[in-house]
Amino acid sequence: MAETILAFSPYAVAGVGGIVPALVWLLFWLREDRKSPEPTGLIAISFFAGMLIVYFVLPIQKFVITALPMVMDTTNAIALKFLFIAPEEQTVKITLWATTEEIAKYATVFLIAFKSKFLDEPIDAIIYLLTASLGFAAMENILYILNDINNLSTAQIFLDVNLRFIGATILHMVSSALVGLAIAFSFHGARFVKFIALTTGLIGASLLHAYFNLSIMEINGTMNTLWVFSRFWMAIFAIIVLLQIVKRINPNPTN
Repeated sequence: MAETILAFSPYAVAGVGGIVPALVWLLFWLREDRKSPEPTGLIAISFFAGMLIVYFVLPIQKFVITALPMVMDTTNAIALKFLFIAPEEQTVKITLWATTEEIAKYATVFLIAFKSKFLDEPIDAIIYLLTASLGFAAMENILYILNDINNLSTAQIFLDVNLRFIGATILHMVSSALVGLAIAFSFHGARFVKFIALTTGLIGASLLHAYFNLSIMEINGTMNTLWVFSRFWMAIFAIIVLLQIVKRINPNPTN
């Protein structure tokens, strides 16, 4: 029966497998902001914009591959000049890819939500970034599932869907939440403080994202994979705790 469903409607299977888990997570995070919820329309736009931005990131990542030899020449020259070990080509590529994704998710929210009058309290920055990141993860998952349908067995497809739900989707949430927390804790700070916080958040998110991808590529076996995932599951608990702190930040400190 499962084989028949996959053969009959691969796009429907990919859509459900990619979007539904992301929506489950989205509903979970929106409950954290239920006392002062964001407009449903703006949340929906942020989610679908997060999905759409994948198609802008893909050509940039292809360009990174094209430009990688020149990047490595520059990296090796700098390493030689300052007497440190140059990173491997794979590490540079994965880090640049991760950086483009983190910047793209932030830029999406900046253009859509951060210019809105509804972003009026620190937690809002986290909620919108989580929303866009889940949209991004949903589209990524759809593309991966479509590829799996063409190349893997039904059992492997469902295993991959589950692994992406507990792995890649959580990665996008954790990395974007890191940027959101940096913005939230500097919400009432001076412009320079906000810039430093944002820059630190984006760098941290990019490095964390790259670390995850490189770790997954270098390990074998389901148990080892789950061990890497577990570190990010623990990060989810940390984010929940930090959200409670963010909620206590006075949205109007002058009052």
